[in-house]
Formats: sequence, structure tokens, C-alpha cells
Amino acid sequence: MRKERRKVLSGAVSRVLRLLFGETKAAVRAGVCVLVCLLVIISAGYPGPRVPAIAFCVALACTAFFDLKRRLIFIGVIIFVQAFSMGMNGARVLLGEASELPEVAVPEVAASVVPGGDVFATRVSTQQSMKATVCFYKNGVAVVAAHECGLRPGVLHADTTLNYRKIEEQLLLLEDTPWGFAVKPIEPPVGRQELPIGNAADVSVGEPATCLLSENESFDVEIEGWSVRDGRPYLVVSSLHEITKGMSGVPVVQNGRIIGFLSATWPFSLRSPYVGYASPAASVYNDMKDHLESEAGP
Repeated sequence: MRKERRKVLSGAVSRVLRLLFGETKAAVRAGVCVLVCLLVIISAGYPGPRVPAIAFCVALACTAFFDLKRRLIFIGVIIFVQAFSMGMNGARVLLGEASELPEVAVPEVAASVVPGGDVFATRVSTQQSMKATVCFYKNGVAVVAAHECGLRPGVLHADTTLNYRKIEEQLLLLEDTPWGFAVKPIEPPVGRQELPIGNAADVSVGEPATCLLSENESFDVEIEGWSVRDGRPYLVVSSLHEITKGMSGVPVVQNGRIIGFLSATWPFSLRSPYVGYASPAASVYNDMKDHLESEAGP
């Protein structure tokens, strides 16, 4: 009886596999390989951070053994599973790779600035506009975005706004760098107090911090660690509050010091916690130091 049941079960499995992948043994074996690869992709890094990427490539290669119709269907399935896995689990993999100390040197600075959090918008061309957040103000200069925005130095468009209110003065963009861009003349809202810039040694990994928004609003994040992107150091932060496009430049404050500015978010997040990168405050300030300190006057 057991042998007969096994034979029946084996025959049923074989028929299902042939129905799914094709009549040839090569197609069936390739199909089984695709199924295994899909399981690895969904695991999103449990075997190792690079294994799902390898499984994705292998699964695509295996579809070469299918007929055209099945090949197109399974390529679509593989891409969908990859995207779904990145959305559900990619941020978790990123958090797992964050280190307690920066692997790339972060400059040390001794300075205080007025924190930003204000929404800055300008028109890049007649058909394109951009929106980011002010990192901080100092000596009539505002540093914005905490990442490069592809802007050219010179006079900004007259439709530039701060917190959705038009700026009447003519603004000059001084420089656009990988750590943000600087504009002048622009002053902070009245009554906002300065905070010191925090250095790498001031960052407490695993501890909470606060992101400052305009109009006295804020939300909490947790400092997960340090990461490296394009050879530059970044803080990795997570939050139950959604980190959206346009928040680039939002100040991150911990223990009374500005330790960073939001600069990017994990683009495939489908659920909380949401994960983002923050440019180290010391790196941003140091990069803009010539513009900030040259404006101080006697």
C-alpha cells in the first residue's frame, strides 16, 4: 500500500511539474531550480546578503530551458518576487549590515548652527522644480538637502519658497556638493536657538534621536549604526514614521546635538520600520565651512 501511495504521489508531482515547466527533463529540472531560487530570494539575506542576488540571476538563467510562453511568465514571476522581497525584507538586511563605528573617517568640527527643518522649494527649469529641507542656517547662509541636487551656482529662480511662502529676496546658490547645497542670503525663523554640531564620537548607536520639522513638529528615529555609500560615511536610521521624498535635509538631534541630516530613504519599504540614511552633520558642515565662516564678518 505504501509503495502504491508513493507511486501515485510521485506520478502526481511529476505531472504537475511537467504542466508547470514543460515536458522535457531539462525543463523540469530547471523549474525545480527556479523554485529553490525563489525561496532563497524570499529569505532576503538569511543565507548571506549576496545569496539572494545570486539566486535571482540563476533563476533567470534557468528560464532558458522553458518554451517562450513559460519563459516570459516565469521571468515576470521572478522579478515580482524579487521586488516583493526587497520591499518586505530589504530594509532588515540593511539594518543588519550597519556597524557601530564609522568605517570611513568623519571630520571633527566645533561649531553651532541654527537647525533647519523648513521646506525649501525652487524651480530648476520652466518645467522642473525641486523640494528639499533646510539642514541648518549660519551667518545668512542656509545649507539644504544634505545630498547633491544637480543645481548650478548662480541666482535662483524667483519662485523659490520657504515653508511654502515666497522668498522676496534674490537668492544666490553658492555651491552644490555631495553633502548638499548652500544658498544666501537667508535667515532662520525668529526665535530658533542654535545647537552644536555633533561629531562621530557624540553618536550613540542603538539610542533614540529626534528629527526636527518645521512648525515645531518632530518625529522619533533610532540610530541603527553606520554605513558606507559611494565611499562616504552615513548614519542608518529607522522610524515608525514614514520617511518620504522631500525630507532630505531634516536635522537629526540626539542628546542636544545635531548629529546628522536625513539624505535618503530605502526606496522599497512596504512596512514599518522605515529605514533611511543620514549624512553626518560634521561632514556636511565641514564641506560647507568656507561659505559659512567667510560670511561671519569682522
